[in-house]
Amino acid sequence: MFPLGLLSMEKNSLNSVLRIAHISDLHFSKPTWNISQFFSKRWIGNLNLLLTRKREYEHERLFPLPELFKSASIDHVLITGDLSTTSLEREFDKAADFVDKLKQAGLSVFAIPGNHDQYTQKAYRDSLFYQFFDASFSKEDEPEQKWNLKEHKIAVKKLNNNWWLLLLDTAIATPLLSSRGFFSVEAEKNLEAVLSEIPRNDNVILANHFPFFKGESDRVGLIRSEQLQAKIRQFPQIKLYLHGHNHRHCIADLRSSGYPIVLDSGSTPHRSRGAINLIEISKEGCDVKVLQWKRSVRDQPAQWEETRRAHCSWMAT
Repeated sequence: MFPLGLLSMEKNSLNSVLRIAHISDLHFSKPTWNISQFFSKRWIGNLNLLLTRKREYEHERLFPLPELFKSASIDHVLITGDLSTTSLEREFDKAADFVDKLKQAGLSVFAIPGNHDQYTQKAYRDSLFYQFFDASFSKEDEPEQKWNLKEHKIAVKKLNNNWWLLLLDTAIATPLLSSRGFFSVEAEKNLEAVLSEIPRNDNVILANHFPFFKGESDRVGLIRSEQLQAKIRQFPQIKLYLHGHNHRHCIADLRSSGYPIVLDSGSTPHRSRGAINLIEISKEGCDVKVLQWKRSVRDQPAQWEETRRAHCSWMAT
């Protein structure tokens, strides 16, 4: 059972209405005691898992999401990275099982890697993430099929008549105490090429694991973030920028500064900072419902409930 307010996203007969669920930083985990972990940074991830992360996450909160999203008439689910904790195959198995349950509910799912999905040099070198999740989200006869995340660091999907989804892969294997991303020159060129092919009157959702502004520390930010900022400002058809990584929920309308509306769902299964963004896009504007986990109180079961709502008109400046 879900709150009635959540289920009020009535079906609209116009195909121009899009409903997207944005979740991120799921961090499915499976600690390993294999001695080989000490030949990579995985031992750091496992130590962190045992000392803190295991107590901070409740993955059971994800179990109701296929039914919840279906009941809310969601069309697409976007997962902006960190599906795993240390890029272990058994972690990807858990994440892939969750994604399969979303697909079985009739939802299309888009997933991009985060820094934890490229946690070791071997996982990065072997493109392990893409052995479990799609690199391209278009059909073979669609022109956007020529772009895929694994080879080009970008994938493209036309969602309806005038909305496109662009997915960026900026995740890399990093040194021991670093969790940085890298917007490479190749990714920059490909992003510009894709954006140049999209009609100027169409609109774009750009998704990346990392925010495009620098973080508090250089160890956790995006290398060449300034170049990504410049590219975003160059193409004003980018209306929404969805990301994760920070583990902090955020809705920021930056259009007055020449940037898009920015959404971070936080780390969805996190006990205190978990959230879901339900995004409804119409020709008038963008409505965002924020869901957070409410624990059981008396006879009320624990469940996802709407805690905030935001509206941005496309006419606003």
